[in-house]
Amino acid sequence: MLGVEEVRKFIEKYGVKAEILKFENTVETVSSASKASGYPERRILKSLVVFANGKPYVAIVRGDKKLGFKKFAKAVGAKRVRLAKINEVSKVVGVNPGEVSPLLESILKLPVTLDNSVLEKKTVLVGGGSLKHLVKIDVSELVRVLNPKIAEITV
Repeated sequence: MLGVEEVRKFIEKYGVKAEILKFENTVETVSSASKASGYPERRILKSLVVFANGKPYVAIVRGDKKLGFKKFAKAVGAKRVRLAKINEVSKVVGVNPGEVSPLLESILKLPVTLDNSVLEKKTVLVGGGSLKHLVKIDVSELVRVLNPKIAEITV
């Protein structure tokens, strides 16, 4: 099943108030998503698969910021933190890098940490499960459905 179909099912199953947007060109980077959507990079969220002490986590950060590995380690109580390798992303969440959406069943099975700066925004765009889809969602709705830990994890 395509990732975007999984996202559609997730939205339906959990009654998420969100809109799936389809684009002509690929939107797998923050820069391409910003150009295609007209949204500034600070309102596009990245869902990163991260390994902390060998276990997978998800870090959700604004597109204009970078994950702070030391801050993330402190937030989750880990000593070692690294980004997932390309092949690990698909093993952990079932979609390829660039297609990751926080609105996937596989994400709910992982500990999710949301950077506190995301709370400054109301409506944001997140990955849509494919290279040509994004999802428009309110931050409050994202927090409701994911129930993430909220911490300062960016630099």
